[in-house]
Amino acid sequence: MPSLLRYEILTDPTSLPASSDGAPSVGSLYVIVSNIHQEEVEFRYIDVEIPIGPDPDHLTTDSSAITPSLTLSFLPPWLPDPKFTWNATLGLFRAEHSQSPGQRVTLPGTESIVLKLENVPVSRGGGLTLVKIHERTGGGDQNAAMPTDSFTTTLAVVKQAPRNPRNFRPSRALLDADAGQQLQLQWDGPGNLDYWIRYPDGTVELAAQATTAPPVVDQPYSLPVPTPRRGTTYTLLAGTADGGQPQYGYFLTTTVHALIPEFESGTRSPWVEGTTDRGRVTFTPDGAKVDDLNQTPGTVYAKTADVHDVRTESVKGRTSDSGWIDFPDTGIDVYHGLNKDLGVVTADRADVNGVNTKWVGDRAAGNGWIGFPQNGIDVRKDGTQEWGTVAADKADLNGLNTKWVGDRDGGKGWIEFPQAGIDVRKDGGQEWGTVAADKADLNGLNTKWVGDRDGGKGWIEFPQNGIDVRKDGGQEWGTVAADKADLNGINTKWVQGRSTSDGWIEFPTSGLRVYRDGGHDLGDVSANRADLNVVNTVKGRVTGPLTVGGGMQLSHEGERMFVTMPDRIVFFGINEFKKWVTFDRGVGIAFGHGTVQMTKEGGVLVHGSDVQIQQGKLSISTGNPPQVREL
Repeated sequence: MPSLLRYEILTDPTSLPASSDGAPSVGSLYVIVSNIHQEEVEFRYIDVEIPIGPDPDHLTTDSSAITPSLTLSFLPPWLPDPKFTWNATLGLFRAEHSQSPGQRVTLPGTESIVLKLENVPVSRGGGLTLVKIHERTGGGDQNAAMPTDSFTTTLAVVKQAPRNPRNFRPSRALLDADAGQQLQLQWDGPGNLDYWIRYPDGTVELAAQATTAPPVVDQPYSLPVPTPRRGTTYTLLAGTADGGQPQYGYFLTTTVHALIPEFESGTRSPWVEGTTDRGRVTFTPDGAKVDDLNQTPGTVYAKTADVHDVRTESVKGRTSDSGWIDFPDTGIDVYHGLNKDLGVVTADRADVNGVNTKWVGDRAAGNGWIGFPQNGIDVRKDGTQEWGTVAADKADLNGLNTKWVGDRDGGKGWIEFPQAGIDVRKDGGQEWGTVAADKADLNGLNTKWVGDRDGGKGWIEFPQNGIDVRKDGGQEWGTVAADKADLNGINTKWVQGRSTSDGWIEFPTSGLRVYRDGGHDLGDVSANRADLNVVNTVKGRVTGPLTVGGGMQLSHEGERMFVTMPDRIVFFGINEFKKWVTFDRGVGIAFGHGTVQMTKEGGVLVHGSDVQIQQGKLSISTGNPPQVREL
C-alpha cells in the first residue's frame, strides 16, 4: 500500500554548508507531513531516519546535539499532542502518541504536522544525503486498514562543500621577533583553486596549486613566511592560472603586529607614551616636550646632555636644599634653600652685556651703595638711604633724571624740572632766569609772550583763543606782515588793501558791505558771475541787460507786475499796480480767440473778436454778458 501522507523536506540554510576545519556548520531540517485526504489519517508512528557518520553522504556525526520538536497545524480536541523524540534503540527520530506509545494518533483531513530537527552539526564533505521517512498509517478517503509494517518515503538533502577560501589568519597575531617567534599564514579552502600570497611590498608568491582529481575537497593550508619586524598586512589571492596568467577571484587579508616594531626610515606620531611608567613625549613644531603621567612637564634623566640650547624654567642641584636658578622673562634669578631667597653668585670675573640687580655696594656694608629703582639709579651714602654724591670727570648719558641742576656755587642760576617741563631760575632763588642760546630747536614752546630783544618793539601774546599781535611794547594792536597766509578761517572786523585809501570790506551781522576810497561810500563788486538767492539794490535799478534763467517775478511795493514763464509772459493790469509799463520796441498779447501785437514800426495788429481798441485804448471783452477790461 502506498503512503497515505505526503512528505516534503526543507533546510535552513537552504543549501546546507558542509563543515570544514576551523569552520563548523550547523543547520536545521523541517519535514512537512501533509494529510492530502478529506478524511482523517491515523498513525501509530512516523520515523525520520538520517544518515549518521563522517562521510560526505552522511548528514551529521552527532545525533545527540540535534533538537527534535514538532508543530501541529490544528488543535486536537480531546487527545494530547503527539511527541517527536530521538529513539536510541532504533537509531532514528520518531513521532508518536505522547502518553501511550503505539496507540493511534489522528491527523485530521487536509491538516499537517511539521517535524523539526534543529541545531544539526553538519558533517564534512559536500554531497547528496538521503533522509528516509517510515510511516504506519491507516484511514484516509479509502479508509485503508492499518498495515502490520511501515511504508518508506525517501527524501534528499544537499550538502554544499565550500567553494571559496575562508578563515585567512596568522598563526600568531602578535610576534616577538627578538625572541625568535616564527609566523605561518593559514587558511581553509577548496582544493580546485590556486593560492598566492601578496606581501606589503607588492610581490606575489605562489602558495599552493589546485588539485585536478575530483571530488573537490575542502582542506586546510599553511605557508611559513619571514617574521615581520613591524605591523604587516598580507593578502590571500585565490583563483586559477589560465594559460599561465593568474585569474584572481578571491581576496582575503590578515594583519600581524610586532611586539617591538622596527622601522628603517623612522616613525611618525604626535606623541609617544610609556607602557607601565606613563611618561609621554609630545612632538611639537620646534622639537619635543616631555610630560609626566598627568601631561604636565616631566623630567629628563641623562648622564650627559650635548645640546646647542637649553630652555628651562629652573635649574637645581641634586639635593633638595641646594641652590637653584630660575629663568624669568627678565633674565636669571639665583636662589638658595627651599624658599625663594635670593642667593649669591660667586665668580672671579663676569663678562656680561648687562647686570640686573636690586643694588650694588662695596664689600664693606657701611660704604656708599647704588640702588636700582624702577625709575633709574639711586646713589646712597654710609650704607643708609641718604642721597650720596656721584663724582666723575665726565658723564655721557642718554638721559638725566634729577630734581634740579645748578652751578657748583649755590648762589647762581639753576634749573628746576617740574612736571610741566623746565623752570630756569636766577641767583639761587625762585625768580625767573634767562635762557641764552644761539639757536633753539624745539618741538613746542610754551610761553606767555614772545618779543624782540628790545622791549619797546612789537611782541606776541598767547591768550586762550589764539595769538594777539601788539606794537611798540604796549597793548595796541600790531601788524602781521606775510607773503602768504594759509588759514582754515579768518575772524576780523574789516579787510582793506595795503593803502588806507584803498577799498575795504566790513563784516556786519547781516553779511558783507563793500566800501571805497578808504571811506564809507559804498563801493563796487566786480565778478564774472554772482549766484545769489536775493538781490537788494539801493537805487532800484539794474544797468545793462538782465538775464534770468528759469523765470522771473517782478513786483512793485509788494504787488506783482509780471511773471515770466518758459512759453509766455503774464502782465497784471494797471489798476492793480498803479503804474504804467513802457516797452521800448512793442508788446504782444495772446488769448484764446485772438492776438494783439503793438510795435513801434507796425502799429497795432488785432486778430480775433475778444480784443478791442476804442479811443486809443486797448481793452478785452470776456464773459456773458461781456465785461470790458481796459489794459
